[in-house]
Amino acid sequence: MKLKFTLIVAVLVMGNWAQAQTAVELNTKGIEFAKKGALEKAFSLFNEAIAKDPNLSSPYSNRGTVYRQQGKFDLALKDYSKSYELYANLDILYSRANTYMDMDEFEAARADYTTIIEKDPNYNDIYFDRAYSYIMQKEYREAMSDMEKQLALNPKDFKSLANLINLKKQLDLKQEALLDYERLLKDFPDAPDLQIIYNNRANLYVDLNQLDKALADIKKSLAIKADYDMGYLNQAEIYQKMGNKAKACESFAKAQELKVESNKHFEADEDYLNVKKLCN
Repeated sequence: MKLKFTLIVAVLVMGNWAQAQTAVELNTKGIEFAKKGALEKAFSLFNEAIAKDPNLSSPYSNRGTVYRQQGKFDLALKDYSKSYELYANLDILYSRANTYMDMDEFEAARADYTTIIEKDPNYNDIYFDRAYSYIMQKEYREAMSDMEKQLALNPKDFKSLANLINLKKQLDLKQEALLDYERLLKDFPDAPDLQIIYNNRANLYVDLNQLDKALADIKKSLAIKADYDMGYLNQAEIYQKMGNKAKACESFAKAQELKVESNKHFEADEDYLNVKKLCN
């Protein structure tokens, strides 16, 4: 999610021109301090700008961004809403939507994302963001539709394609997911953390009971990252399913040596418990 400070200036009546200019200058200084991490000084300057000209949009949205960084989401929403009321800029609406996401208010966020799509369907990453709001509520088909729309706008979007694959796996569209893995590996041969892609495709092959292909992918994953704890654990589970106890326990011991249970993606599922029982 993006945090933006804006220099947007609403149309001003001529009688308030000099006063508004002062507010603009205060707002600009506030942005400079905010970018340096001096949020208290920035906040003070945005307050002064609002006091100078309460009809200037930018200081409200910028103060809202400071509130959001401080975790004061209700106050951030209030400022973003006031800023958007004064000047209907989509960047402000996007910031409000992202704040709703911070608060787990997914339907409210989605309403703002949808408004942005209606006004500018080419807005950067907007279908991805709305898809993520669907994912958070486990509305996977709607999320898949938005990921596909995002990829139609930007076919080389790694994160959207990777998430589309995960959605297809959730929806049991496993063969489609395999085809998308081929596309992902072809289009992004130098992607960071490529070992995770091979590891995840290996898991899909396991689900399809194609254990030889699963093992081949795990070996590719470990060739990329020799200390990949989850890779060794999955390799142990694959060997266990293949009936190779020695190899399973060798891989399991390596996974434990790498403290796999501390990995944030670790889950003590049935496969883990089976291989643990086999090797202990």
